[in-house]
Amino acid sequence: MTDQPKLSKYWMLTDDFTQNPYPVLDRVREEGPVAPLSIPGGGRAWVVTRYEDAKAALADPRLSRDINVHYELISKLTGTTLTPPPEHANHLANLEPPRHTPLRRAISAAFTPRRADALRPRIEEVADELLDKLAGQPRADLISGYADPLPVIVIATLMGVPTSDWPEFLRWSLELRETDPTDPAANRTVKELSSYMSALIARKEREPGDDLISALIHADPDRRLTSTEILSTSFALMTGGNDTTASLIGGTLATLLTHPEERAELLADPGRWGARMDEVVRYVSPITNTLQRATLEPVEIGGVTIPAGEIVIISAIATNRDPAQFPECPHALKLDRPKPAHLSFGHGIHFCSGAHLAKLMTEVAARRLFGRFPGVRLAVDPSRLRYGQSMVVRPLESLPVMW
Repeated sequence: MTDQPKLSKYWMLTDDFTQNPYPVLDRVREEGPVAPLSIPGGGRAWVVTRYEDAKAALADPRLSRDINVHYELISKLTGTTLTPPPEHANHLANLEPPRHTPLRRAISAAFTPRRADALRPRIEEVADELLDKLAGQPRADLISGYADPLPVIVIATLMGVPTSDWPEFLRWSLELRETDPTDPAANRTVKELSSYMSALIARKEREPGDDLISALIHADPDRRLTSTEILSTSFALMTGGNDTTASLIGGTLATLLTHPEERAELLADPGRWGARMDEVVRYVSPITNTLQRATLEPVEIGGVTIPAGEIVIISAIATNRDPAQFPECPHALKLDRPKPAHLSFGHGIHFCSGAHLAKLMTEVAARRLFGRFPGVRLAVDPSRLRYGQSMVVRPLESLPVMW
């Protein structure tokens, strides 16, 4: 290890890392499990790579997800004054207690596994409709034609968005994925989606339906959200919900295309998909890092004291292959792994409320694809698959297949 060249101070931001992060993360985890990372434009962050350190950090109240704290740090780094837009500042992923607590209670009541399971027939219909469009082509891209639109349509259905508006939802979702919330270029998309969602919320107030937004509006008084909170929650679903699920679907399909024995095992016993799904999620790691934290006071993690007012990045993709947590072949897909307790959906009070729905969509996407096209295969060598650079999700740019 000592003979290896020194890592770049921007080591997590390179294309080599984006395409194959595991050798670097294995080295960092061994040499300095809480490692500094320079941020372009000034400043630094601390990257946590060991499972136990990460799990403890995700539950530590001294590491804040409060978006106002993060914008203050960004303002100091850039020498500007930035204020988080209301669309991003009022949902539970960007808040801490006490504001986080009633939001979590309301979302948990409305976003139940039962509500998600009730969507299974519709998810299957959407998957089949998307596959119908791809089937007539000699070669298809499972990302743009399947993994990307499937969660957008399903989440739009969950929120009660009319079918005619789904194409706009897909456009907004992709545009939000490609721009940073602090980037002025994102303003147009944010304003368009905000205007649409505000009108939809007002309509659901007058004419409630069997959908998530209606459930949030017309909940019991102690579980009812304001219009601003519902709007912000909608943005969270459009960004975090769609992006993470699309990344998980794409990564799972790529994995099963390159693991024929595991694919055959899953298809032969559909009843065990649920039990084996967490190992698939652990192996795929749809997110590179959890949402960043900010230290409210000095915090010791893994023997390193991080000062107050600094960014902490928890590397989910590193923790999901930590040999201390997964001693048996951590870089291998093992469907019979006894406890694949990954951190791809977070941990603690910020554990993803939509985890069940994301796994359900991924299961349906894979079963419908391989059940209908058992001979589907990659149209390129696996080494040519590329990932888009992101500090949060790990999306495949394309997944070309032949039927």
